[in-house]
Amino acid sequence: MPAISRPLRLGLVSAAMAPLLGVAACGGSGTNAPSSSGASGGGSSATSDSRSASDVVTDYLGYVGGKAGKADAGLDPVTLGWVNVEGGPGGNPEATLGARAAVKYVNDRLGGIGGHPLKLNVCTVVSAEEEGQKCGQQLLGDKEVSAIGVGNLYLGDASFNSVIAGKKPVLVGVATGPTMPTAKNTFSTFGDLPHIFGTWGTYARDVLKAKTAAVIHTSTPGDKIASGAAVKGLKAAGLKVKSVGFDAQSTDLIGPVTAAGANTADVVVPISIGGGCVGIAKALKQLNVTKPVVSTPLCMSPDVAQGLGGDLPTWTYGVAQTLPMDSSAADSKAFLKASAQAGLGKDDQSKVFAPLGWSTILTYAKVLNAIGPDKITPASVTERLKKFPGPVIMGAAEVKCGKYSDAPAVCNDQARFYQYEGKGQFKPLTDWIRPPQ
Repeated sequence: MPAISRPLRLGLVSAAMAPLLGVAACGGSGTNAPSSSGASGGGSSATSDSRSASDVVTDYLGYVGGKAGKADAGLDPVTLGWVNVEGGPGGNPEATLGARAAVKYVNDRLGGIGGHPLKLNVCTVVSAEEEGQKCGQQLLGDKEVSAIGVGNLYLGDASFNSVIAGKKPVLVGVATGPTMPTAKNTFSTFGDLPHIFGTWGTYARDVLKAKTAAVIHTSTPGDKIASGAAVKGLKAAGLKVKSVGFDAQSTDLIGPVTAAGANTADVVVPISIGGGCVGIAKALKQLNVTKPVVSTPLCMSPDVAQGLGGDLPTWTYGVAQTLPMDSSAADSKAFLKASAQAGLGKDDQSKVFAPLGWSTILTYAKVLNAIGPDKITPASVTERLKKFPGPVIMGAAEVKCGKYSDAPAVCNDQARFYQYEGKGQFKPLTDWIRPPQ
């Protein structure tokens, strides 16, 4: 199972997303990595979903409909379930840290839920699929839990969903687990990998004016799914695509990069993790490929920066959220300030699953306040989530749950694109864009 679960986890972050992993740790150190990049979109902007100032969530008190001040510790708490993969290799404890910080912020500054303190019942999956069943049983059995939040449940999701089975609503930022997009009464406010990756086609066509694309991916289960989604999106946009996979253990990637047609393609799309990103960057440098490279957040990790001399490749990156380290974004500034007040450290703030956890809890606070503490039930929360229109904190202005009949849990299919300029600096290239129609 470990050989499959790691790529599935990273195959999102796509998720978004998983995404920004360790941006703070690698920004500003060493020299720029050799890469092809430069003008990945120039100053162009694809803005099919431009947001007004009112769409960008910076006023958390107004967003959740709370009352300034502390929750009343004398009132019974409103309890949310929380499940996440952590405690072992490949886990994301920052998701839970982000969620806990949001709970503290709600209780200390936003008046709790109608005055009642908000509380988390946390269950973790460490390394085995069957641990999801344990979490399902724990959270289903707690009668105080009417709704459940999810961090990064890339492992254990099938056994978890088999127990919950729609009996309690589940809210997740990015649906990374393979069964999450179809799970009953589950709602993913940032989307899932197959739908988010469609935006690569829109960006390549509308911003880069590309006609051909070279997709290079590791031949792991997660990356095959991701590359397939990217290829589908690129072809839907009218591009001619050549996709080539390589063994995850390979270090010399000149062969696969050449076979994918990177030398002549209008855009290069790497879909890999760690060492694969390093190998692709080095191969592109050796082959003197200068066309735009549009990558996923999977290549935005400290091990990639380390393998390239101290900094990330200066590529374009697509993500399903506003980057926490985007200094130009008002919603990122609001998150960094508020989460710091709630005790979330800088290193964790920059890791994508921390703001996703933060966003999930504050979305729940908005929903629960609207219902009222005395009327919160699994049914009432489910009905509110079905109709939830957005906006999403550090996410898209509009979401539509149930839009896709084959993935009813997916509420979003949008992404943004950033140019990495080296030393921790990201330049936003687009607002939210959708897959090709």
